[in-house]
Amino acid sequence: MPSTRQRLREMLRRGETIAAPGAYDPLSARVVQSLGFQAIYTGGYMTGAHTAITEPLLTLTEQVDVAKKVVQTTDLPVITDAGTGYGDPLHVMRCVREFEATGLAAIHLEDQVYPKRASYHRGLEHIVPLEEFAERMRYALRARRDPDFLIIGRTDAFSAVEGSREDLVRRGLMLKDLGVDAIMPRGVRARDDLAFFRQAVPAIPLVVITGADDIAVQEYAALGYQLLIYATTPVIVAASALLQTCQHLKETGLLNINAQQVADLRRRVEALISLPEYYEVEAATTEKGSIAPAPPPLRRLPEKIVL
Repeated sequence: MPSTRQRLREMLRRGETIAAPGAYDPLSARVVQSLGFQAIYTGGYMTGAHTAITEPLLTLTEQVDVAKKVVQTTDLPVITDAGTGYGDPLHVMRCVREFEATGLAAIHLEDQVYPKRASYHRGLEHIVPLEEFAERMRYALRARRDPDFLIIGRTDAFSAVEGSREDLVRRGLMLKDLGVDAIMPRGVRARDDLAFFRQAVPAIPLVVITGADDIAVQEYAALGYQLLIYATTPVIVAASALLQTCQHLKETGLLNINAQQVADLRRRVEALISLPEYYEVEAATTEKGSIAPAPPPLRRLPEKIVL
């Protein structure tokens, strides 16, 4: 069977549109897979949030560890945020090889300064000069061992303090000339800007970190973007649900979901983490012939689960 890398590369070659929701741990990855998506994204913001480290303070090995756990729990291609490459060209080379060794399908590398600054999250982004970024990406491509491992070039020039529309295009064309597999123009979210970049940098797959809630997958495809990344939504939605439930418990002394809802959701979670399969194995081996009260039946859920 083709590897996840080969599958992702072939989908891009065929011009398919790929929606890749984020996942920050194995359970969230299983949720994405169960719903029938074609790829998963593990972002720096999500890792920084769910570990409470924050993205600018993450190390290479911390991000690799999260990506590896997601890769090991899903059959889907996983794309991961490799930040700036974590240093100078030698560090970038190690970064590429560490991520490649996990079995990831793709990474993206960007032109922000290193170390990253926390103020990046409030719009104060800083980018390195074009020549330094080109050097970073050349050594990243040189470090790759598996030609099917995709390296995506990301430029933050559109929204950076030192950037501009013109610099965005220069960097996009530079990335294309270097031979990256796809380009991500971060911060380009309005329809007119998306169309502008597609026209200015043609004939290479484009990646978008989605941000406008009124642009559907089909419209992104019509604008010429193939890989659609939903980067921050999962961890924010999960935190929001937990905040609401715990706040309700704090204020009323009761949960805001009833016992039947808890039982139903638990069964769905248990299906995602393979418990029904484990029960079957134990029933045929270690628990064979055991006498115990029969638990409520756990029916095997369909592959696509609507949560």
